[in-house]
Amino acid sequence: MAYRPITIDALRIGMHVAKLDVAWFRSPFIRHSFLIQTNEQIEKLRRAGIKNLSIDPSRGIDLPAPSASPSHQPPIAAHTPSFHTTSTSEVRSLAAMTQELLAARTARAQLEASVQNTFSRIAQTGIVDRDEAAHTVHAISAVAQALNTHALFMAFSQGRDGDAPLSQHALATCSFSMILAHAAGYNLMLIQELATGALLHDIGLMQVPANILQRIHDTSTTPTEQNRRIYESHARGGTILLERQGGFPPAVEQIVAEHHAYLNGSGFPAETSGAFTSDMTRIVMVTDRYDELLAGFGGASPLTPHQSLQRLYQEGQEGKYETRLISLFVKVMGIYPVYSYVSLTTGERAIVSVINSGKLHQPIVTITHDAEGQPYIVPLVIDLANQDEQAPTRGIRSVLGTIPAGFDRAIY
Repeated sequence: MAYRPITIDALRIGMHVAKLDVAWFRSPFIRHSFLIQTNEQIEKLRRAGIKNLSIDPSRGIDLPAPSASPSHQPPIAAHTPSFHTTSTSEVRSLAAMTQELLAARTARAQLEASVQNTFSRIAQTGIVDRDEAAHTVHAISAVAQALNTHALFMAFSQGRDGDAPLSQHALATCSFSMILAHAAGYNLMLIQELATGALLHDIGLMQVPANILQRIHDTSTTPTEQNRRIYESHARGGTILLERQGGFPPAVEQIVAEHHAYLNGSGFPAETSGAFTSDMTRIVMVTDRYDELLAGFGGASPLTPHQSLQRLYQEGQEGKYETRLISLFVKVMGIYPVYSYVSLTTGERAIVSVINSGKLHQPIVTITHDAEGQPYIVPLVIDLANQDEQAPTRGIRSVLGTIPAGFDRAIY
C-alpha cells in the first residue's frame, strides 16, 4: 500500500511514520521511519514544528474510513506528561520571547530614570523621603507583577558595569530581592518592606567620599585601615539617615544596618553577628552579591548570569551567604536562565526557553542554528531532560550570551 499523507493532528498511537516534512537533522528522531508507541513521540514531533508527514498503513494502523463509526476508530490516549515534560503552551515562540525581553528592558530604563531622580534628591538634601521611597517601590513592584519574571530577571542582569550609578545597583538589587522573596512565599506587605530595604541598602555610600570608594574598589591595591573603616561605616550611616527621617519599619532599618554582616563572621559592622541577621537581610545579601558579580563590582571582571549564579553558589558553600536562599534563587531562575543563548554539544545554537525544575542543568531549549551556524527555517524545540533515545544526545556546552533584541527577525 502507498504511503498516506496526514497532518500532525491526525497522528495516533499505532501508526507507522514513513516520512516527515523536514530534513533528518531537524527531527528529534534519527530515523524518519518508526512506529508511534507513545503520545510523547507525537508531542516531540509537534514541538519540532512538524505539521505534515506520511504514514505506512501496511506497517501500522490507517486513518479511519469515512464511514467508520466512532466505536471502530482507534482509541486516542490522553496525554499525560511525565515529571520533566512541559506542555507546548509553556514554550513561547522566539518572537514572543524577544517581545517579553524588550518590554522588560524598556521598563528597566524607565525605572532607572525614576530611581536616579530619587537618589539625586537624597544626595542634594541628605534626606530620605519615606513617601518618595514608598512610591518608587510601588512602581517597581507594579512592573515586577506585570512582566514575565524571567524577562525581568534577565533585563536587570545585563548591560551594566562597575562604574554604573549607585541607583542602578539599588534598583537591580531591589528587583532581584522581590523575585526571591516571592519565591520564598512572602506576602505582599513583607515584600514591600523588603524591597524598600533593598532599594536603600547602600544609601550610606552617598556619604563616603568618591576617592575612598575608588580606592576600596581598586583590587590592585590594599586600602588603608582608615579608608576601610570609612567605607564600612556606610551601613551605620545609612541607618542613621533613615532614623533621622523616621517612619521606616524596623525591618527596613535592619536590612540597611546588617546587609554586610555575613554569616561566617567576615562582614561588618563588627558588633553585628551574621547568625542573628533577619531572613529579609539574608535575601538582600544574596541579591546584592549577585548584582555585584554581574557588574564586576570592585574591579573584577563582569560575569554572565550563569557564571554569577555559579559563583554565588560557591560562596554560599563557603558559609558567607544563606545556602537555602541561594538554592531557591537558582531553582527559580535556573542554572541556565531563560533567554540565555547557548552552544550545544552537537555544535548547534539555542535559546533557553523553559526551566526544568527537576533537572536545572537540562532546560527546554529552542534550537535556532545548526552546527555550521546556518539558521533553521523552523526552530526546533527540545527538552534536554527528556530526549529520544534514538536522537543525538544534546547538552549545553557553553553560554554565548543572551538573546538580543530582534533576534527572531535576524535569523530568518
